[in-house]
Amino acid sequence: MRLSPRLLLFTIVPASVLVFAAAIAVWGDNGLLVRHQLRESLASSQADLADLDAENRQLLREMRTMRQDPVVLERMVADELKWGREGDVIVQFDE
Repeated sequence: MRLSPRLLLFTIVPASVLVFAAAIAVWGDNGLLVRHQLRESLASSQADLADLDAENRQLLREMRTMRQDPVVLERMVADELKWGREGDVIVQFDE
């Protein structure tokens, strides 16, 4: 069976072009699958950024408190460095 040039020109070629274009739209460099992965990555990055912003705000509050209250600063240093004044008793519990 021999395909007529007219059938080839008006049916098979346009259908092949459409299939190829659809494949590129789904699996190409900027296709739907890549866009979906980028959206997921963006959402994850935004969640990470929100966590970092919250941590940053907490650290800024701690810094402000340390600057304004020397007793709080001394307590934080004592906790972090296991430091105490002469005569203080430091009790440390192992986890």
